[in-house]
Amino acid sequence: MTKLIYAAIISAFINNLVLTRTFGTNSLIRDSRDYGSAIRLGVSILIITSLSSVITWPIGRYLLEKFNLSALETIVFLLIEAAVVWLLLALVRKISEKKYQQLSPLLTLTIANSAVLGIILNNVSVGYSFVRSTVFSIFGAIGFGITLILMAGIRERIRYNDVPQPFEGVPILLVTAALMAIAFYGFTGLI
Repeated sequence: MTKLIYAAIISAFINNLVLTRTFGTNSLIRDSRDYGSAIRLGVSILIITSLSSVITWPIGRYLLEKFNLSALETIVFLLIEAAVVWLLLALVRKISEKKYQQLSPLLTLTIANSAVLGIILNNVSVGYSFVRSTVFSIFGAIGFGITLILMAGIRERIRYNDVPQPFEGVPILLVTAALMAIAFYGFTGLI
């Protein structure tokens, strides 16, 4: 049990996929404009990553690996991720057309999010067990959401400060992400 708790902390903070492996950096810059969009994207990434990971783990382990088809992992996992998004959109549409109109663009964007695919491919390449893979997926997505929310708060503060002209826009965000990576790296001493 303590190993799973360590794995959860490590995947959310120490091995934060956005800051250590640059998965989802585009979303970090594009979708962290305000708290609302950061929270919505973080929750949608959490749901899609968790469901996709639970589905792809047995397929990767017992189908692709067994028949030596690991070269197809990326394509198969991307198709599974797209199917999960499609099923979620169909479910939301049955529940509420208004919610479907709101969530459709956001969930469609998560198909192309490299953080989701990166988490799923990492689970297979490292060879995690099913439980550890699920824990890594859930807390990796939570770490992604935390990073988005922190970046949204920092962007709000940057908006009201004087930034030198060469650093305006994306450059100051990349510098901020680098400083956040250094700060998150400081959590390695905890475990």
